[in-house]
Amino acid sequence: MNIGAVVVSHNSADDLPACLEALRGATGLERVVVVDNASRDQSRDLVQDFDDHRFSLVEEAVNSGFAGGCNRGFRELGSDFEYLAFLNPDVIVASDCLQRAVDTLARDQGLAGVAPMLMRSDGKRVDTVGQVLKPWTLEVSDRGYGEPLTAELKRTTDVLASCGALAVFRQQALASVADSHGPWAQNYFCFWEDLELGWRLINAGWRIQSCPDAVATHRRGAGAASGGGPLRWRRPPELEACILTNRWITLIRHLHPLDLVWHLPLLLVWDPSLVVAGAVRRPSLVGHLRRRWPMVMDEWRNRSRDRRRRLHELP
Repeated sequence: MNIGAVVVSHNSADDLPACLEALRGATGLERVVVVDNASRDQSRDLVQDFDDHRFSLVEEAVNSGFAGGCNRGFRELGSDFEYLAFLNPDVIVASDCLQRAVDTLARDQGLAGVAPMLMRSDGKRVDTVGQVLKPWTLEVSDRGYGEPLTAELKRTTDVLASCGALAVFRQQALASVADSHGPWAQNYFCFWEDLELGWRLINAGWRIQSCPDAVATHRRGAGAASGGGPLRWRRPPELEACILTNRWITLIRHLHPLDLVWHLPLLLVWDPSLVVAGAVRRPSLVGHLRRRWPMVMDEWRNRSRDRRRRLHELP
């Protein structure tokens, strides 16, 4: 099975050595492209000095975010690989993780991708085994987030998306939904791009499945400030603005009109409360939201009339 991998890096010198060393020992992996998004630390030097001919560095002049980095890596690998893995530099894969993921894909031609089992650094708590939507607020829900591993999470099941921290796809499926940039939503920068891609693939007739046998470790919250409270509040306000606006764009893009009508009363309370809570804590959030608001309006004006699945049809 030929597997190519894309690691998207931005000021990731602390995480890259362990990530790359784990990928060096990954079964079935034939090439790794590290897309560096204008790092100002030693990230690029670490990749260039890494002694493995399968690893190469793509240097971006500007930070195009995780989505942009994934698209650049997708274009770099082209159609040479049947299976593609995308991961954050704070992920450490087990040696058989990627092979187990592609074995699952090979057994079921209807699968676009799989969601590996990501564990927290302590090895005791789950980080995610695929993503679904919360039934009322329609927020992203990582299955098992912060919980001990249970028998339910060890069972294979269809999911809406694989967390972008580590997602393994069939190249053919990604190519079927790609635009000129690639399969990932280029203008998202970061956050919600993984769920949006999964939802788009499912609307196109593909499926995504959890793969609990493919195990990796994820240092959740890289780049966030320390402390308590929701993780989104510990990220820079420009990234919180991405979380909010990308959520709205995703719902405009994929939510069925009947489901929108049903959920609208709650959403008209829930989403303004998120904005107010964020703005009270950090008033600069308002300016970042204002700058991204035209993207939301463009999405609304140009929304597609393609078939959208009802929420009860989704995993």
